[in-house]
Amino acid sequence: MKAILILAGPYSSCLATENIWRDNCSKNNIEFEMYDLTDNIGKELAKKLNVKSFPALIVNDKVIAVGHPDEKTAEKLIQTLTL
Repeated sequence: MKAILILAGPYSSCLATENIWRDNCSKNNIEFEMYDLTDNIGKELAKKLNVKSFPALIVNDKVIAVGHPDEKTAEKLIQTLTL
């Protein structure tokens, strides 16, 4: 399983969101990739999935979370993916 995070830019809230998702994926042995909207891959994914809100976490070509989660919410969501 792979989680992909698309960020809107190098903003402090986006970087904090990246750290939360990266840490939780790592703890649960989920592959993690991160792209920015300035990257071609990030732009293409956002377009393909019609993503309008960022940051967006994608798993299996589905947006499963948007915005900046708190640590506990992110942890619970990632754990449900591994069940």
